[in-house]
Amino acid sequence: MDIFELHADLCAVFSDAKRLRIMWFLGDEERSVGEIAESLGVTMQIASQHLRVMRYKGVVDFRKDGREVLYRVSNPRFLEASRLIRQGLLEQIDKLRTYQDIEIGTGT
Repeated sequence: MDIFELHADLCAVFSDAKRLRIMWFLGDEERSVGEIAESLGVTMQIASQHLRVMRYKGVVDFRKDGREVLYRVSNPRFLEASRLIRQGLLEQIDKLRTYQDIEIGTGT
């Protein structure tokens, strides 16, 4: 696999909004499956399924603390990249709003 295929494969993990929410919820912290499930408003089983995909692709790491499994983002650059993409999206939304305001204002 070349770097572009690896990149595409990793990005596929983030094609699901719940997985993006998990990454944002984790941020720089460790969280349990129960906390993650609660933050998403889903069952622990559904949260675990998403975490399994993210773990398989190397996006999250985990450790056991007694009976509890705690997850964290494996590389802070993944979170940084997500923040940059979000910032770019928000800037694009602002541009579109400005463009639409101008278009509406000119009557075209």
